[in-house]
Amino acid sequence: MRHLRRWGAVYLIAALFVGSWIGQAIAMQPVIADQGWSEFWASTLENWQSEFLQLVVQAALLLGAKHVMFRADAEDLERIEAKLDQLLDRS
Repeated sequence: MRHLRRWGAVYLIAALFVGSWIGQAIAMQPVIADQGWSEFWASTLENWQSEFLQLVVQAALLLGAKHVMFRADAEDLERIEAKLDQLLDRS
């Protein structure tokens, strides 16, 4: 159960991806019957390079934002701990 909680979103996205691929194959069945599977693969793979580039850029930006946000939290926590240490040293 812990594994499913941790990786559930990945499984959901993978299932949606495979489902959309199957849906595209069903929708393109007349084209596949007429022109063969090469048209299906060409239409499927033609924009993946730009989509993966976009995904990498988004991931990098999100990780950068996370780093900045949590660094600020860590700095605040260190400042609070230093003040607590000063108060404890006084008493």
